[in-house]
Amino acid sequence: MRLAIAALALLLAAPAFAQAPAQPPYSPPRLGDGRPDLQGVWENRWLTPLEKTGPMSALTVTPEQAAAIVGVARRMAKTIGDLANDPEAGDPDAHALTVVRGEHRTRMIVTPPEGTLPYTPEGLKALQDHQRWFSQRVMAAKGDGPEDRLTWERCLAGMGQAPLLYGWGISGLRRVVQTKDMLVIHSEAGGETRVIRIGGKPLPAGMTSFIGDSVGRWEGDTLVVETTGFRSDDQFRMSVIGRSIMVGTKSKVVERFTRAGEKELNYQFTVEDKAIYAKPWLAEYSMAATSAPMFEFACHEGNYGLANILSGQRQIEQRAAAKAAP
Repeated sequence: MRLAIAALALLLAAPAFAQAPAQPPYSPPRLGDGRPDLQGVWENRWLTPLEKTGPMSALTVTPEQAAAIVGVARRMAKTIGDLANDPEAGDPDAHALTVVRGEHRTRMIVTPPEGTLPYTPEGLKALQDHQRWFSQRVMAAKGDGPEDRLTWERCLAGMGQAPLLYGWGISGLRRVVQTKDMLVIHSEAGGETRVIRIGGKPLPAGMTSFIGDSVGRWEGDTLVVETTGFRSDDQFRMSVIGRSIMVGTKSKVVERFTRAGEKELNYQFTVEDKAIYAKPWLAEYSMAATSAPMFEFACHEGNYGLANILSGQRQIEQRAAAKAAP
């Protein structure tokens, strides 16, 4: 494996990168109101990480370099922990880097150009504190009540919060339904349904949602969505590889949805929060149209884990109390 990584580093040391072939302007299908039709089932299954990883300094690589990166990544995935024994882990359907308008991308982050999350010292500490809390509370299966558990454990939020990310081993299917006044995104993972009000106004301060408040507007053929009002108990966003994203109660996420081809939906998102990040940062990938069926996630129906965690904690407390009794 070390030899494979070393060979990959040598391959990517050259500054050459792929220049996407010139493409004619794409004219998207339109609905009755003249707006681009973003509807359909879209998937994002690929091996592209959020941040720059290892020697991959170039944002864009040639198809040959992309194939080499994928080969090493898949071999590494098979040797990491349970991935070697679990055919479902690591998402065997992920077999390529994300391709954005013909370009093979090595990471999602476009700005800043160094390709890393611009955490402030305070933001980095918040991330580390969350990871520490996660290991102590979540992995240790502790909790006085359901409110102590993460929102996705309680089936209150899944993979549909802004920004839309993707984790290995989790379905990347999303259905988009669109009207003149609304755009709805239903994520298979978690069974989450996110309603975006087009041309609406932000909700009053006293009204909150487990996935934030999303308001959209059209800028030409691009749907721009601003999401605010994130909850203090839902600040963690899982990324494919490496560090995760923190989204605070004062954060603003700006998403841009653009049809870039018959089977390509380009997705950009900017995260702004001075308390967490030194400057706003921009990431981008593309979703692909698919005919794959979406299935019911049935999170609540199968959520025996939450009940068992709390029941187990009560038993631990009872045993401790019995042991301490005179």
